[in-house]
Amino acid sequence: MPNFNPAKNAIHRGDCVELLTGWPEAFARLVFADPPFNIGYRYSGYDDARAYTDYVDWSRRWMAAATRALAPDGSFYIAIGDDYAAELRVIGRELGLTLRNWIIWHYQFGQNMRDKFVRSHTHILYFVKNAKNFVFNAGQSRFPSARHTEYGDRRAKPEGRLPDDVWNEFPRVCGTFKERQGWHGCQMPEALLSRIIRVSTNPGDVVLDPFAGSGTTPATAIKLGRVGIATEQSEEYADAAIKRLDSAIREAKAWKKPDATGWSEFDRESLRNLYREAETPIDALASNPAALACVEASLAARIGRPVHADSIVQKLRELDAANQLPRFKNDRPFRAKVHRKQDFARDRKLVRAWHLGLPAKLKKLNELGRQTG
Repeated sequence: MPNFNPAKNAIHRGDCVELLTGWPEAFARLVFADPPFNIGYRYSGYDDARAYTDYVDWSRRWMAAATRALAPDGSFYIAIGDDYAAELRVIGRELGLTLRNWIIWHYQFGQNMRDKFVRSHTHILYFVKNAKNFVFNAGQSRFPSARHTEYGDRRAKPEGRLPDDVWNEFPRVCGTFKERQGWHGCQMPEALLSRIIRVSTNPGDVVLDPFAGSGTTPATAIKLGRVGIATEQSEEYADAAIKRLDSAIREAKAWKKPDATGWSEFDRESLRNLYREAETPIDALASNPAALACVEASLAARIGRPVHADSIVQKLRELDAANQLPRFKNDRPFRAKVHRKQDFARDRKLVRAWHLGLPAKLKKLNELGRQTG
């Protein structure tokens, strides 16, 4: 990576286009942008109700400036709403970017509507600068598949599966959440940013966010051992985000330090995220050797050290007792699903017998109808 002149692990106050075009080229391994959606939201010092052509032209300028800052093997993620997702995808093509995935982040408690379906998703466009040369650490995002959790199939890949392009594991940051900053209404979940940063960067890489907002991107990058840099046009938001970054820098020093139990906060957070992605209750995991072995392998890939399955189950129970784990809709004991040829043969016989007996059933129903008529 080239030498970088602006301060690292910092929020730079000013217009993102002006700042980025004045900085060196190709310094960021990852750009994550969550720009204003142009839907009339009340931001500090920004008009979020621009004319269509004005907003699209502005989007082209900031995307070009961000692409200029992107390393040759870099990745570019953009979170955007329905109204302009297609336009930004076309702009990305015009800038020479390759679309790898059109991700849908789906969440509960969406925007309530009176005369149409509830809006409960955000688009995340995942571009790369070079279609054949980019960073993608697959092992950093694998988790147990249904072959592990539903069937207990030991033939399933022990390292697990990659996420789909519809992400529903990450809830919106509600007002009661511990990570909620409170001074910015549009805050991305740290767990979602953690997945993107771990997959598309390596430790020490620069992560750039042109719209710092609440400071989630650089704060998460710092905690993961990356360099977090962001720009922000609002003085109010910039001042608050700087304080959050200062706190993240202090936390990062102790985040990976093991406690008396041998677990660091980074280890626990990685396990919580993995548990959320697996969507399988503790008891079901503990009684399913195939799924538990996959969790063991996936966690080792994320934290960089092996942890025995018994220790993982014990830690999950401790986190659950402290109410630090998510709850799942499908919270029931594990029973492996087994499909055998004889099961299908039996089902076919039952269906055939039912059809053969249908005339008699209809005759009896007709008789009952006449009696009650």
